[in-house]
Amino acid sequence: MILGHEGVDPYLVLIKNTVYDANGRIDPGETADFTATLVNIGGADLTNLSTTIHTSSSFITINDDAGYFGGLPIDSIKENTQDPYSVTASPSTPEGASIAFSLIAVADGGFCDTSYFSLIVGENAPTDTGYYYSYYSGGPHLNCPVFNWIAIDSTQTANSGTSMDLGDNQTSVVSLPFTFMYYGANYNQVSICSNGWIAMGSQASVVDWTNSNIPHPDGPNAMIAGLWDDLDPGNIDAPSDVYYYDDAANHIFVVEYFQVEHWPSGAMETFEIIFYDPAYYPSPTGDGDIIVQYLVEQQQWDNTLGIENNGENLGIEYFYNDVYHMNAGEVTDEFAIRYTTWPPDQTGIEEYETAMTPCESSFHVVPSIAKSGVRISYMLGHGDNADLSIYDASGRLVRSFAGSGKESTVTWDCRDDAGHKVSNGIYFVKIEADNYCDTQKVIVID
Repeated sequence: MILGHEGVDPYLVLIKNTVYDANGRIDPGETADFTATLVNIGGADLTNLSTTIHTSSSFITINDDAGYFGGLPIDSIKENTQDPYSVTASPSTPEGASIAFSLIAVADGGFCDTSYFSLIVGENAPTDTGYYYSYYSGGPHLNCPVFNWIAIDSTQTANSGTSMDLGDNQTSVVSLPFTFMYYGANYNQVSICSNGWIAMGSQASVVDWTNSNIPHPDGPNAMIAGLWDDLDPGNIDAPSDVYYYDDAANHIFVVEYFQVEHWPSGAMETFEIIFYDPAYYPSPTGDGDIIVQYLVEQQQWDNTLGIENNGENLGIEYFYNDVYHMNAGEVTDEFAIRYTTWPPDQTGIEEYETAMTPCESSFHVVPSIAKSGVRISYMLGHGDNADLSIYDASGRLVRSFAGSGKESTVTWDCRDDAGHKVSNGIYFVKIEADNYCDTQKVIVID
């Protein structure tokens, strides 16, 4: 069998959804057809298979909810191209909003199964698979920043930035004025390199001046690449340098690269990286916001712009060697990029949930980025039992836990029900009880 599923019953997996539109997506105010591609990896054929789609989103009108597949034998794949679904997105739908759907499949012999998926309306923002997102000034998303240069160099007196006196290929460690969470880990120090990058924690021995892709094991861990390349701020008898400043009143920490020389052209680059205290600027994950501002456009085009996690296997490559991310805006004079864990619609990803009353229940999944284990805990306001299920991004059930009382804690070891380690990606942890239902997202990485 395709995925080696054991059992004598049919087993349906939703592989993908395809939007049939000129640009391959549904835009706000647009009507479009789309399909599902299903595979039967079970031990019996499916006959007379039909599906219906549902969503609770107020932004979506479903014009045709039915898709007929007919027969789906063991190990076969089929797409409902002859009977697609049709939906209309409201003109008021936020650009890049993730709309959650369920797909109910029924077939002869009493077969019934539900899968979950989501569709992006409009242009999505550059993302690392759904943890951090990036937005640019003047862009279409609600989370886009507004350029607001904060000068802290020695040519002005409003903000008394500290000159680091960095020379060529030097890195210094500086204490942060607040605890900053980045990719789920807390930091109180940052390493500031003359070559246009900042790394979380103490990494004074790293001075990498040769830029690489993101993510990539080259370079420092937990990096923010403002403009990563061979830069040299150590110009004699000039204000050219790297500065930092604690703006306690606004709860931000600013690092400015002021007129640093870019090898080999000798052109001067001026940009700044701003950390926002998560205690005053909350996010869905508790991670801090980062804004990178460019007073002037890039003077050379062999650079890397973006962010990367501590494991160097997850990140956002906003720009690399003359190539922008497909959803990125071009860096110009007076330009800002915001890195945040707020999704494009500002309300968080619309999880797969029913319209049930919470009844003072609670549900916690930590950490939100996991390598080997996830702690899942719940407490029910009413009722005495709940079921926990874990789905992959296609809506396929990968692990389930039977409920064990009104309050419980279990550990998911990032393995499926067969004991196999799941692949890297996004997973949804769902709790279902008599009067409570909720879903939270977790990203599994190596």
